[in-house]
Amino acid sequence: MSYLTMFVTVLLAGAIVLLFALAGELYARTGGLEGSPASPAGGTGVRPLEQARFGERPSGWPGQLAGFGSGGPRVVLVLSTRCVSCEDVAAQLAGQPDPDNLGVIVTTAHRDEAMEFIDRHGIDGLPHHIDEGGDWVATQFGVKISPSALVIKEGRLVSALLFSDVAAVRAAVQAAKEAV
Repeated sequence: MSYLTMFVTVLLAGAIVLLFALAGELYARTGGLEGSPASPAGGTGVRPLEQARFGERPSGWPGQLAGFGSGGPRVVLVLSTRCVSCEDVAAQLAGQPDPDNLGVIVTTAHRDEAMEFIDRHGIDGLPHHIDEGGDWVATQFGVKISPSALVIKEGRLVSALLFSDVAAVRAAVQAAKEAV
């Protein structure tokens, strides 16, 4: 691969991650998330993510998330290293119970940034995957916004949520499980 091709590839990956983060920030700041500071109505801070590809089963689960290919329901949080809201969510993850049912995908332009993000927030104990360029989560589930929560059952995407609070996502998933 030539240096020009590598440069263009890195540049495009960075642009995708930046767009991923900016879309989430814009959505949250314009009141798209119930309960966000821009939304005076208050609420749970959890809303459906409509453009996700429900029913999709990835061709394969990466590394530490391999166990998410069966059983469930399990929740995979999609966070970006360039997203202020994601920083807040990651801070909420410290000491979260039940790590077997909670995983994290960190989208990033550079692997080193993701490692630093994971270390800074102490989420290295949770199953996680570093998604350089945001390609895996976008191609497998059609999710291009963060922070988002993917609810996985038997390896398939059954729900996708935009959120601002980890406890609210857990409560929403628990309510859905009890309703079935």
